[in-house]
Amino acid sequence: MPLTIRHLPADLLHPATWALRAFAERPRPSNMPDVIVPARVEDVPQPTPARDTDDRKDLAQTLEKALSLHEPHVAVLESIRKLKNPTASIVMVGQQPGLLGGPLFNVYKALHAVRLASELEKSFGTPVVPAFWNHADDHDIAEVHHLWVQNPSLDLRKVGLAGVSSGRTPLSRILFEPDKHHLDALEQVLRQSLPEGEWRERTFELFLPRAGESFSNAFTRILLGLYGHLGLIVVEPEWIRSRLSQSLAQVVGQGIAKPLEAGAQNVRNIGREPAIDPATAALAFRFVDDKRLALRSHGEEFRFDGEAGSRTASELAAEIVQAPEEWSAGALLRPIVQDMALPIAAYVGGLGELNYYAQLGELRRLVDAPGVFVPRLSATLVEDGVRLSLEKIGVDAREVFEARGNLGEDEEGGETAPVVLSLRNLGQRMSGEMGGLHQELAKLDRGLAQQLKKSAGQVRGLVEKLATKAERVHANTQGRGRRHFRRVNNAIYPRGEPQERVRGALEFIVRHGSGWMDELLHEIDPFPTEHLLIQIEQEPSS
Repeated sequence: MPLTIRHLPADLLHPATWALRAFAERPRPSNMPDVIVPARVEDVPQPTPARDTDDRKDLAQTLEKALSLHEPHVAVLESIRKLKNPTASIVMVGQQPGLLGGPLFNVYKALHAVRLASELEKSFGTPVVPAFWNHADDHDIAEVHHLWVQNPSLDLRKVGLAGVSSGRTPLSRILFEPDKHHLDALEQVLRQSLPEGEWRERTFELFLPRAGESFSNAFTRILLGLYGHLGLIVVEPEWIRSRLSQSLAQVVGQGIAKPLEAGAQNVRNIGREPAIDPATAALAFRFVDDKRLALRSHGEEFRFDGEAGSRTASELAAEIVQAPEEWSAGALLRPIVQDMALPIAAYVGGLGELNYYAQLGELRRLVDAPGVFVPRLSATLVEDGVRLSLEKIGVDAREVFEARGNLGEDEEGGETAPVVLSLRNLGQRMSGEMGGLHQELAKLDRGLAQQLKKSAGQVRGLVEKLATKAERVHANTQGRGRRHFRRVNNAIYPRGEPQERVRGALEFIVRHGSGWMDELLHEIDPFPTEHLLIQIEQEPSS
């Protein structure tokens, strides 16, 4: 699959924050908080070999047992067996499981881990394994139960899982149910939105959720299907719960309130607010009676939300040791717990993750858990149709980034159709007239008056929805290049966000296969400081 790569400044997508400067400026500015952000492979310290070889063998056997259930590529099993070597280490990336494989940044995280692991293995002269942390302990399903695809009409269509609501159930314990989650309807939406072709059926087979499997297992299956041949292993926290809880107990038993606050103050000293306030953050969770209970710091002690009493650091450590299967670390402590439980040489993550990694320097010194953070690859995919639209309207892709996906909104030829204006005036008038009856109706019944107010808003909303659709149809037929503007905005900066955060790999694999990912792997800088604009060129049919 031919690719054309263009390198763009990273701040086209991200503001020039301290986190961006931390890896874009060489050497690292002296006032940066204490976080290791290497500029080259030589800057990554080699992890100390494991002293307990039996423990390392146990880790490899645990992962092999769990992953073998997915019948992975032999390269996955070879990577796991490398971990039996006491000098072996891991390049880790991570994300909570996402429906249909989640956003495109998961692709870039996985490929970056493979690329960096290869470079470190050559530098260290010891095995380095790429791994993806499937954060199945997360419970925010509203964040991950949908994806957006661009349909043949160039509109973005939300593809989501029905029958779910936000709660405190970890994603590892949510099972796909055909009737409850309307899995058939989900598949039909995708079939209506994405073209037929040689890759569609095998892509659907890999990406579509299956009855009875968990949200997290589906994500693991997709990751192994896409990157198993590259030796990427997947780790779900449930598989190594005892190791993680042992590390969590060691961390909290040290007394962490002061070092966490000191780390937060280091961030404030450079004029920024901490990404996670340790005074209010959920530092750990306990899963009891199908609920995930949040534990927070209260001075030097710890307390569950709504709990009257509290426990000391040593008492908390003892509770974790006594019931390790019930505990997991919160977002702030998870990086340190991972580094203590696994032989991690470097973690690859986004700038948001780097923001809270910067708070952990003081605590890392206390528990002797040094960490290395490499900001992940950031990229945007451009297909032939998008490239042709850019040429047709005479603009450059970076202009779409700079306009934040609103390019061409003020171009001539985009006048609103009279019928659209009439619809909007009608909606306002109807809503206003209904609202004018509010006081009179309240004299009869205040409940009915409230229902009237709600109905007025609903009427206006329904008419506005109809007007918006009419406006879209009008835009497709009026003005030079309106359709092209819609295509490039929805492709490059959809919904006012970077493409990698909104759209997923699924639709691109349906149209082009997965070969472009293998090609991209060879183009990745292990320590990237730019944004990649990746043009996927359609191969000529034979």
